[in-house]
Amino acid sequence: MTTATTVLDTKLDRAFSMLDANGTGSLVEADLLALADKLGAAFNAMENGSAARLRQALADLWKSDLAGMDADGDGEIDVDEFRAGVRRAVAEDREGFLDRVGDMVEAWMSVADADGDGLIDVVEFTTMYTRTLGASPDALAASFARLDTDGDGTLDSDEIRRATEEFYTSEDPDAPGNQLFGPLNEA
Repeated sequence: MTTATTVLDTKLDRAFSMLDANGTGSLVEADLLALADKLGAAFNAMENGSAARLRQALADLWKSDLAGMDADGDGEIDVDEFRAGVRRAVAEDREGFLDRVGDMVEAWMSVADADGDGLIDVVEFTTMYTRTLGASPDALAASFARLDTDGDGTLDSDEIRRATEEFYTSEDPDAPGNQLFGPLNEA
């Protein structure tokens, strides 16, 4: 029996593929740290502390949540373990999990905040995901517009937090947060 893929499954698969820095189909802590280094290098942020903050947030997320998702004990997390683990983390400690993921996303965004104004504009958003995920600039601009719920041309920490919650919890196919890591149809 085949189970239909839900909107949340699609988003979790997207997050998994983004975190799987080496593309092996499994996650280990080194994947997360490599992703932080890649983003830091893309924004020349290796010296300003933001890349180190992202590495720490990813390491903390690994220790607090991801490592425990390894249901078969093989030292790696596959996509099914990730899906089940995120759903379990949200069910058991929604606020704590969202806070920890939100810290990681805010650290991620701080690396991309090239002008240091505490906001992400469309150029920073587009640069971030074209350099790390290879997504198309036009698709990213459309994603940014959906995330910019107040229409001011930037993403602030409240918009990012709200999008993070929608991304990791919502089954609503029209939720703006579905676009947090760019369009779901481009992986």
